[in-house]
Amino acid sequence: MAMPELAATSPFTALPEPRILPRIAGVGIVVMSLACMAFMVRQAEKSAGFAVHKGTLVVERCEERRGSSGTYDVCSGSFRADGGGRAVRDGSGIRGWYVAGERVRVYRGDHGYQAISGRFFWGRLAFFFAGLLMVAFGVMVTVVGHRAKTSEEMRASWEALRRTSAGPYVTWLLRTGGAGTAACAVLSLVMP
Repeated sequence: MAMPELAATSPFTALPEPRILPRIAGVGIVVMSLACMAFMVRQAEKSAGFAVHKGTLVVERCEERRGSSGTYDVCSGSFRADGGGRAVRDGSGIRGWYVAGERVRVYRGDHGYQAISGRFFWGRLAFFFAGLLMVAFGVMVTVVGHRAKTSEEMRASWEALRRTSAGPYVTWLLRTGGAGTAACAVLSLVMP
């Protein structure tokens, strides 16, 4: 009777030799992820109301528009800046669907007005934490020196990573990124 543990196939996958190109790609993934995370933190900060040009937009009408990426809703109305200024901008637009007469707290961004709300704040923080997952992936590719293509190579890469000093840090990044992404995604769904 043959015993499976004594069979000729090995449960361990041999990893290819580390190469410089995947390591450079791993560093690139880390840098791009950190840049995206910084952008998302700034957008979350603005969504929380820490923006320079903020005020109230009174919705007058909403319509559906078609663009290159599909159909989206746009509402327009008059914007009044905070601080008691007399500046009123008619015809100001915001993406989304609102009720006519509704007052929406907004800030003026690069591409029109954006809503100030908890939903957008937590949604953008979810992308920040997802960036931690990409940083962990980039660090793993950098340390191991190749990109895993199969599940066996992924397991072998994890074992190789655990034997390095970067292993605990990558584990921490994965746990924090996963828990943060999940928590922020849930909060963005329940916030108004």
